[in-house]
Amino acid sequence: MLRTREAELSVRYRPLSRQAVARAIHVAARLGHVLRGTWTRLRAAQYEAAVRRRLTPDGALDDVVTAFVGLTARRRAWRRLDPSLLDLEAAYGPVLDACRPHLIHARGRRSLGVAVRAAVRAEAAGRTVKVVWDATDCSALTPAAGRRAAAARESDERAHAEQADAVVTACAAYGDHLAARLQSARPPLVVLNAPVYADAPAHASAPEARGRSAGAAARASAGAGVSAAPRATAGAGVTAAATTAAGVTAAAGATASARAITSARPVTPARGSAPVRNVASARAEAMVAPVAAPPVTARGGVRAACGLGPDVPLLVHSGGVAPERGLLTAVEALPKLYDLHAAFVVPDPGDERVRLLADRAGALGVAARLHVLPYTTPEEVPAFLASADIGVVPVHHLPHHEVTLATRYLEYAHARLPVVVSDVRAMAAATLATGNGEVFRAADTADFVRAVGAVLTNLPRYRRAYERSGVLRQWCWQTQAGPLLALYAGLLDEAGHRA
Repeated sequence: MLRTREAELSVRYRPLSRQAVARAIHVAARLGHVLRGTWTRLRAAQYEAAVRRRLTPDGALDDVVTAFVGLTARRRAWRRLDPSLLDLEAAYGPVLDACRPHLIHARGRRSLGVAVRAAVRAEAAGRTVKVVWDATDCSALTPAAGRRAAAARESDERAHAEQADAVVTACAAYGDHLAARLQSARPPLVVLNAPVYADAPAHASAPEARGRSAGAAARASAGAGVSAAPRATAGAGVTAAATTAAGVTAAAGATASARAITSARPVTPARGSAPVRNVASARAEAMVAPVAAPPVTARGGVRAACGLGPDVPLLVHSGGVAPERGLLTAVEALPKLYDLHAAFVVPDPGDERVRLLADRAGALGVAARLHVLPYTTPEEVPAFLASADIGVVPVHHLPHHEVTLATRYLEYAHARLPVVVSDVRAMAAATLATGNGEVFRAADTADFVRAVGAVLTNLPRYRRAYERSGVLRQWCWQTQAGPLLALYAGLLDEAGHRA
């Protein structure tokens, strides 16, 4: 518009006096436009900087505010420090009230407060509701995003954890940690987030049965320098399950953790199993025999989804792509592993961190050997992964990585995949004891290459470790569900909700 006005001045205002006045007004208008544009850009930059700071509010002033709120509000400080928890209450509290449950299973620390407050409202209405806190996310060991997030987490846990009637966790070490913090009379129950046991998936056979040539394995191992001679959040889940007196499990929440899509722990031991009220019967049925192998997806498993033949070596990683997951180590190993392909099964293939990994693979000249795939459904995960050759867990050393068997580790086991894991305590010890894979130094690409090459040279031996050791019977949901069902039954009996 200003350029059009300038042209009009040259055409319409021919007399010098009129043209001078009009041009002076025009210059003032242009100056005002420049000033407004500069001010707008400055304020936009300030707003964007403020948004970035709020993502990790750990400046000096933020620390002062956090300390003041913690000192004055104490157990209620989480309301000011993490208001998103109130959003969860507004969304899921009415749903739980409408379900009228007898027992609520709250998965993750962020859903615990919602469950506890629902139990309080139920007690005021004359009903008794038991709360089970599923602390499988090991939230107290997970590094917080900043001081404010850490203070909010501590305040939230201090306000609600002691009100849970029972605690469930995925590892004994974290259970001991919680027992010391909560000083509860009932020790935390350890329940692995394990898949349902099934017979070996159809395409989990030995490499030679799938047509794998010895030359392909030798080529991959040569690059490794080895001679030739197995499903709430950030991501805290926001899920709760309400068990009614009839033993029907009803969903009473959703999950904020994309991981729950592939490995969400079912509340009952298997589809069609006995209701919670008949715990002994349900546990007996679960232990009689494995369920039928889940059907493979229409895509035919991870190998078919990548468009690879049976003689192409393939490693797979299932789960998130945060830097501490160590996927960069796997990408940087590809140039040294020649014809080995890598498949990353991720919650969001469009994630910026996935793009960074793909860019790195392109810079190394191995982009064609990196495949990014979306999640499949929970019951199909082991069968979907089974057509790969190796499952990898290259996580870095962090407190929560050291003490737990990752869900994807158990999924690899049920897919009968040999594993390559970093030297974090729990998974390294399980791997060495079982003999189902190799351990490498975390974040060490050269040692990762060595471990992958060692596994590729003798895949059948590592696969046989699962059947030889019998660990799959222990690492399965049929076994893990028994104590959980007994816990449910005991709590329901305490509340007077008998069958």
